[in-house]
Amino acid sequence: MSSFYQPTAALLQAFGFSRFASPTGQTRYSRASECGQETVVFYPDGEMTLLEAVNGQILYCFQGRVASEAEFRVLLRQVNWPAEVQSA
Repeated sequence: MSSFYQPTAALLQAFGFSRFASPTGQTRYSRASECGQETVVFYPDGEMTLLEAVNGQILYCFQGRVASEAEFRVLLRQVNWPAEVQSA
């Protein structure tokens, strides 16, 4: 079985994400972006989906798995999402 990484709630909150209600089998975090809403959805099998809502349209940026926090941060940067701790 291959290993996968899912960030902790504390890390996601440090990045400015807030947990939102989601259907059974999903964990969903969102934050406002410059032009919409960024959302990360986690599934029990290790998959995740990154999507962004802009002007009422959903843009799917990524669906799959990552192996580490470093890879997760690189993924966020590849879709032009901030991957740094937000200051309070």
